[in-house]
Amino acid sequence: MHMTKDEVNGLAKRRNCPRCDLDKTVGNALCRRCRAKLPPHMRLGIENIPSKDGGVVGSALRAAANYFNVHFASVRKFGGGKKR
Repeated sequence: MHMTKDEVNGLAKRRNCPRCDLDKTVGNALCRRCRAKLPPHMRLGIENIPSKDGGVVGSALRAAANYFNVHFASVRKFGGGKKR
């Protein structure tokens, strides 16, 4: 996934986190709470995104989305997360 410079700038200026709709810091792709849930090596690609290439930001967002889906799905399978 490759994002254009306009898409990266639009994401950087967006006020809400695309994952949880909480307010986020301008210039980052995700809010502080979502970034804190990621492993440290995955945070660099989604912080200070206006200065980065669109390919780097796009691949970092895809990796973060995959991490959230896989990690939190596995947590729920073992009894954590949402209660039914």
